[in-house]
Amino acid sequence: RHVGPANDRAAFDRWLASSADRRDQFAAFEAFLTREGVDDVVPAWQLTRFDDPVSSLCAGGAFVLPPRELWRRVVPVLRLVRKEIVPTVGRVEAVSAYRGPLANRCAGGAARSKHLTFAGLDFVAPEQKDNRALFTALCRVHADKGPRSRMGLGAYFDPSKPARNGRGRFHVDVEGFRSWGFGYTGGTSGCLSVSRTAASAPR
Repeated sequence: RHVGPANDRAAFDRWLASSADRRDQFAAFEAFLTREGVDDVVPAWQLTRFDDPVSSLCAGGAFVLPPRELWRRVVPVLRLVRKEIVPTVGRVEAVSAYRGPLANRCAGGAARSKHLTFAGLDFVAPEQKDNRALFTALCRVHADKGPRSRMGLGAYFDPSKPARNGRGRFHVDVEGFRSWGFGYTGGTSGCLSVSRTAASAPR
């Protein structure tokens, strides 16, 4: 589960070094995450990632620092991931964070994507090697936490097309309790597939 060179740490370091203003803004962002107590969930630089590999096709490149007025929107997402997701699936990496409107359209994001307001993040779980097991675990967390959690789970899993999301990418936000899949609707959620499998398993 390798993150390509277009948006890995070395590429980020080159991007950051190219602008003094950018370095100052990122330092302020890191300080903000520390003040909010969420600097230990994922490395701060991962929260500037745009989608790879489509970043090479979209204007703006592989990294973007979210507007300062949106920084607070990501805090509850990180808290939920630290409390519920990491203990379940192990270490996570953020692979897609903030997107502006043009970048979101270029990436094929939903029209009301939470990435537009930095209120949702996409992750992979490098320690998980089996997508069925990964999404079974994620969907169980989602169901167990229930509507009070306001957890949104992008469960991009289709057992009939295992190569479509080979890295096991998933989305998390806290903007409302729901789940969806490749079609951005509840009817396409991978949670439906894993729940049917669980229901049909021998007891």
